[in-house]
Order: sequence, then C-alpha cells, then structure tokens
Amino acid sequence: MARTIEEIQAEMDAEQALQPQLSGLNSISQAAIYTLWKYVFSTALWFEETLWDTFKTEIETVITNAVVGTDEWVKFEVLKFQYDTVTPQIVQLVDFVPSYNPIDESLQIITRASVNTLTNKVVSVKVAKEDPPIALDALELSSLQGYLDDISFAGVEYNVQSLTSDKIFLEAEVFYDGQYTSTISANVIDAINLYLSNLPFNGYVRISDVEDAIQSVAGVVDIVISNLALRADTTPFASKVFLVENKTTIFNKLLTTAGYAIEETESGESFTDKLTFTAES
Repeated sequence: MARTIEEIQAEMDAEQALQPQLSGLNSISQAAIYTLWKYVFSTALWFEETLWDTFKTEIETVITNAVVGTDEWVKFEVLKFQYDTVTPQIVQLVDFVPSYNPIDESLQIITRASVNTLTNKVVSVKVAKEDPPIALDALELSSLQGYLDDISFAGVEYNVQSLTSDKIFLEAEVFYDGQYTSTISANVIDAINLYLSNLPFNGYVRISDVEDAIQSVAGVVDIVISNLALRADTTPFASKVFLVENKTTIFNKLLTTAGYAIEETESGESFTDKLTFTAES
C-alpha cells in the first residue's frame, strides 16, 4: 500500500537525524533547499507507489476473473448456478466469463459442490442443495448439466451427480456422569447429527471424528463403539460397509458416496435404537 507524502518525509527526517554529518541541516524554514528536495522526492515516490498499487489491483482483478478451467474454478461457477421454476435462467458469456443478467443470489440453489477431473477430460461434479444438504431434483439437475455444458471448454465432459444422502449406522455404549441422565441421550444424538451436518462435502466419515463429537458432550465420560458402518442410499442395509465391526476396526475412514451422510433410516436401526447409555457411579 502506498505511503503518504508525510510518511515518506518522516522516514527521510528520521534517517537524516541518524547521520551526524547532516546535523547542520536544521533550518525550520519550509523553503530550505534540502527540505524542498525531500518534499519533491517524497511526492515523486508517493506517485510511483500509487501507480504500483493501481497496477497490482488491475493484475489481481484479471487473475480473479480469469477463466482457467481448474477444478476450483468449476466449483466456483457451480456455486453461482441459478435456477427458477418459473423463469429460465440463461447464462451469458461476457469476455468468455460466465455470468447471469441479473445476478440473483436467492436463485443460487447449490450449497455444496465437489469437482474432480478424471481421465480423458471427464470432470466429476457432485452437488447438493439446502442446509442440511439434500439432493437436487431431476429438473434442477438437468438445468445444471445444461449450464455446465454451456460454460465448458472444448472436449471437456461434465458428469453431474446429486445423490440422496448416505446413511450412517452406529451402535455404541456411552458412559456418562449420572448427573446428566435427563439430557445425555438427546445431547449425544444432537452432537452426532451436528457432526454429520458439518461433514466436509464429498469427504470422509472417520471413527475418530465420531468419537470426538460424542466425547465433546457435557457429561460424557467414555464411549465404546461396537459397530459403525456407512452405506449409499441405494445400498441395502445388509450390505453396508463397516468401519468398526464387533468392536474391531476395519477402516479408520470411509469416503461418502453422495458427499454427505445422515442417521440410518432403516427401521429399528437409528441412533435412538442402537445407542445405550450407562451412568458411572
């Protein structure tokens, strides 16, 4: 950031005071030749620094707006996707930069996105809407596919997915301070659901993270996980993949299929059904 003329002059005055051979330059007159030269130099230097600031801003603007085609750029554009059930939202290319006219943030329905470039110029795009996340419906997904096709680079193919949430199964015994009997069950289940709602999109479910979420609850003393499993929504409950099975660790983490996960919805297999709580004396 450019210094002011006064700041530059003050630095020059401070440097002058450190030079014993310049001690004779002590006139209080603003017309003293050395004072005038410091002012002239300070003004010129301020002008140059201001020009550099302007140039830096212009360069950063160009970089920010550049169409570079990276995964991060595609993700950024996906999050700007607009959808309206009444008025079609048509993206425009202005200097090769995708944009809507008008831009309406209330129509930007995508809340989660993950982009990964695969082989043969195939780009996998996984998305969800709302918070907590849910899958896009068929019309929304079709519109997003068309949007990406319009802004894509030549030869690049986008594979767009929006899937119903994965399901997490947890059977565990929670040991707790007996003073928290009236609230411990609800608070632990709330903590697990909060962990799931904050799961990085298209990220991993980790044993350690589940344990940390539960142990962060006031009153929890310890936890023993008997079974912890994950399944895609379309995968039968019986075919779920275990992270922990019969208290034995199989995997320390598993990647979500939909990009996000919720409590198991199979009848009789919810957190309420499978978590037990034991008060420690």
